[in-house]
Amino acid sequence: MSESPQAARALAQWLVAVPTPVTESAAGTRLNKRGRETRARLLDVAIQCLAEGSSEPVSANRIAKESGVTWGTVQHQFGDMDGLWVAVVTEIHARSWAQNPGPWPALTGSLRERVQAAIDSVWIYLETTEGRALTALRTLLPPQRSDIIAEYPRTAAALTAREHDWIEGFDYLMNGLDLDPDKLYQVRCLLPAAVRGLSNERELGFTTELDVARRTLADALVAYLS
Repeated sequence: MSESPQAARALAQWLVAVPTPVTESAAGTRLNKRGRETRARLLDVAIQCLAEGSSEPVSANRIAKESGVTWGTVQHQFGDMDGLWVAVVTEIHARSWAQNPGPWPALTGSLRERVQAAIDSVWIYLETTEGRALTALRTLLPPQRSDIIAEYPRTAAALTAREHDWIEGFDYLMNGLDLDPDKLYQVRCLLPAAVRGLSNERELGFTTELDVARRTLADALVAYLS
């Protein structure tokens, strides 16, 4: 149930590329209180714009306009679009971990309860502001991972590092169970995509029995792991 070497490398690259907390702008100037407040406002607006899912494209100019600043301010803070998007992903990561900082207690629930908890965690997260924003950002970026790496290398590393969050959370939920590690790995890969598909149905409104669908998914995964 260990993370992949690729995810570990991406996490390391991301932590080096995006120090926390950020103390300097992309221009290399030290951020004073006003600069930090401007950066925080820009990130909050960017996340809100992504999450709301309007027909208007989410661009640096739109984020600057809705934040009450110029494009030059965005450029000063983040450099380019890669700098902006990696900062957005980093902020989403920080908000997510602030809600669940750990250390986490040991689990004693059944396999069924833990699988259901894993499904529910993804299901709930995708409906949050941060979850919706991350989904929208992935839609904005090129569809092929190789193209994201070429055009937005730091953002690509940050998105891969977000997968580390899922790996760590899933491993925590399944810790202590005597299960086939290969099957656990396969379920860990499948589950987010499966729940994301159900979440898409939630957005489209075509399927009404989504609670039944989630329970059926849990039943199928438990049967496969048992």
